[in-house]
Amino acid sequence: MTAQEALYKIRVMLGVENEVEKTSLETETDSEEVKLAEATLVDGTVVKTEGEFEVGKQLFVVTEEGDIPAPEGLHETTEGIIVGVDEAGIIVSIEEPAEEEVVVEEKENFNDDLVNQIVGALSPKLEDLQNQINSIKGEFHEFRDGPATERIRTNLNAMNKAEQNIHDARMATILEMRKQSIGK
Repeated sequence: MTAQEALYKIRVMLGVENEVEKTSLETETDSEEVKLAEATLVDGTVVKTEGEFEVGKQLFVVTEEGDIPAPEGLHETTEGIIVGVDEAGIIVSIEEPAEEEVVVEEKENFNDDLVNQIVGALSPKLEDLQNQINSIKGEFHEFRDGPATERIRTNLNAMNKAEQNIHDARMATILEMRKQSIGK
């Protein structure tokens, strides 16, 4: 569906145009071939515009229900072109990807002496890191293997003995009183 067809349908729904005018619109659109420029955005969305991508043209998002105006913002195509769109879906800017300069640098020859120098410079640092890792592992294992809390010690036996002694002392006192009362 083109933009003109969409506008026509809106006009018919609003009652501004009637069905008779539709045939003249269809004959006009059938006789004109409109070329569309189409591109895919980096998120996979397909967009198109009538003619070429130029500032001032309407940008549409292709959907299953039909074409809708593109949302406001910057949209990057898979070719690296950044298209700026305003709130009405009109293209306001187009930025072509900058060509990258290829800089060729001289390659250093990585011979055995250079590799040995690099390894020699890094060896003490690697050993220090390995020692730190081993120390942390040891601390972790000590923590992991230790008890979660201190052991709870109960003096239940001592309490029971103390209660038994108190009980025995009371019984002895009662028996003593009984003997004294019987002996009188």
